[in-house]
Amino acid sequence: MVQIRSLFFENLTLKILSILLAGLLWFFVSGKSKTELALIVPVEFTSIPTNMTIITKVPTSIHIRVKGTKTLLRPLTSKPPSLSINLAKAVTGKNVIRLAQETFNDLPLGVDVVNLDPDTLTIYLDRFVKVSLPIKITTKGQLPKGFQIRDIQITPLTAEFRASEEYLKKHDVAFSEPIDLTQLRESTKVDIALLIPPNELKLIDPDSKISATIEIGESLAQRVIKGIRIDFKNRNKEIGRIGISNYFVDLVVECPLLMQIDDIRKQARIDIDLAPLMESNENGYYTFPIQVKLPEKVKLLSLDPTEVEIVFKKTEP
Repeated sequence: MVQIRSLFFENLTLKILSILLAGLLWFFVSGKSKTELALIVPVEFTSIPTNMTIITKVPTSIHIRVKGTKTLLRPLTSKPPSLSINLAKAVTGKNVIRLAQETFNDLPLGVDVVNLDPDTLTIYLDRFVKVSLPIKITTKGQLPKGFQIRDIQITPLTAEFRASEEYLKKHDVAFSEPIDLTQLRESTKVDIALLIPPNELKLIDPDSKISATIEIGESLAQRVIKGIRIDFKNRNKEIGRIGISNYFVDLVVECPLLMQIDDIRKQARIDIDLAPLMESNENGYYTFPIQVKLPEKVKLLSLDPTEVEIVFKKTEP
């Protein structure tokens, strides 16, 4: 038992120092050995000329592999480096940018980039032009059955933009974001947002307000209503007999799409006033205009005939 105790506790200080020295040596050696680490690095484009814009889709990040000691690589797992690409000297059209280790920000000294994916970026730039463009309203959905858009008034009619030359080759207007028609039942004024394609169109005054007044009314249709009987008013049989050329009239009207023809026929008033036919009139032929009164929202387009001929013969005393 004494021998075992002496084995552990004899020269204890020296043994502890030996263990500590071995640990420090292992830590030093392992810290100096190099390894590789895969990272996703965000890409930022800086110093784009004010009169230019990027017109193609560009990557927001790239994949890289870096090599270094574990001590140097460990912080990169929580805070990877970033990639800034300076476009101050970019030209209109195609720009090929070759990536190198020097283009990365916050890459510790002693860490090397061993692989880039991709290792080049191709950027296309276009020139901006200041221009005034008319606003064109776009819509989605359908109005409820029986309704239609009568008119759209836009205020203001135009807006000032910085537009790429490529955009102006394709469009001569600026489009609104679609207005949903499915919920509209009456004339409405709405604030509209513009459809701004990224990197193609910029509103010079982002705070400018654009509104649209959409006039909505019932859908209209033409209807032909045949054979409506004429009502002869103020007919005095005592002063004489009359012969009538027409007792019925045909109408062509414009009315709401959902209005029934039978309802129009029932409410229509087709009259001829015979009061002017007095005892003082001589026997003969007289022409009387047809008077038409239609329901609200119904517009008369034509009638046939427009007048009726009356043959008058006075009663013998």
